[in-house]
Amino acid sequence: MHRLLPLALLIGIVLAGCAAPGEPKLSIESPTWERQYDDSTSFFIGIHAVDENIVWAAGSAGRVVRSIDGGASWKTMFVPGADSVQFRDVHAFGPDIAFTLSIGNGTDSRIYKTVDGGDNWALSFQNEDDNAFFDCFSFWDEERGFAFSDSYQGEFTLIQTSDGGTSWSRIDPAIVPDARDGEGAFAASGTCVMTKPGGLGWFATGASAQDTRVIRTTDYGRSWAEAITPIASKTGAEGISTLTVFDEYNLAVLGGDYTQRDSVFNNVAVSSDGGNSWELAGRAPIGGAVYGSSAVPNTPTKTIVGVAPTGNAYSTDGGQTWSRISDDNFWTVSFVHPDAGWAAGPGGVSRLINHRNDQ
Repeated sequence: MHRLLPLALLIGIVLAGCAAPGEPKLSIESPTWERQYDDSTSFFIGIHAVDENIVWAAGSAGRVVRSIDGGASWKTMFVPGADSVQFRDVHAFGPDIAFTLSIGNGTDSRIYKTVDGGDNWALSFQNEDDNAFFDCFSFWDEERGFAFSDSYQGEFTLIQTSDGGTSWSRIDPAIVPDARDGEGAFAASGTCVMTKPGGLGWFATGASAQDTRVIRTTDYGRSWAEAITPIASKTGAEGISTLTVFDEYNLAVLGGDYTQRDSVFNNVAVSSDGGNSWELAGRAPIGGAVYGSSAVPNTPTKTIVGVAPTGNAYSTDGGQTWSRISDDNFWTVSFVHPDAGWAAGPGGVSRLINHRNDQ
């Protein structure tokens, strides 16, 4: 949302991520970050790891990068006509198909799509409502997805596609809970909206100076229900920044106040009933607000990584206790395996490296 325009988790199930049969589960141990894409002119705010080899990242000046070899090499792309906008989210379906979302009021909020690995891009959606400001999107599959905009006059603007982005239509605001004054999301990492197979979807809010909420659907957006979370939202700079979903029951939200970088807040809340109810977990040792988060699949315990401009940390017990990783400035993070996770922010993209005793 406009509050973050200036460049100024969790509970899981024991099978957090569903490893292949017989595949051993691994823990995050003594982690460090290794820079893989390094360019001081870049600023990445959205990232999506598709598998252990394929990862896409998107950010300022219409820049998108992609690796198909686990980060050993990268392809850099600049989306035509998007040099003046900031991409804050990216969602990919392999090495060829990807969507990116840019932020801003009016026509600056756009969705682009590529089907050929970024050689060509098509404008999938361009917002024409001056009062809308799109923050995040997510997809159930290559055909179906939805995007979220900050509220205006008590209504959220949600749009959906069922034809792979060929067309988008607004979800009837009458079936979505009314918005509080000023309520919206923080376009900090592309993780204010999440989906899971079977029509499950969630978006997380803040900035209302009242309370924070997670609003969910179980039927591809045909109906919606709300739940209040214990993450505070006393000002327009405070609330939930990032949402992580392990499965249909277990979720986490993280946030804080991004203007108070020297303060650590009650910044983690978890749900074990699909987002119907929430309770506080442990404080992640990250000042200000946690911008991005990702569950870590294929671990023996419920594991999550959170990132922010003020540093990053991980939890191996569903968000109850946390360990600091580094002071690196990251805005967004995505994992598909404890040894296949990437974080991005100003200057590039880094991969998490574990230093296990048996290595």
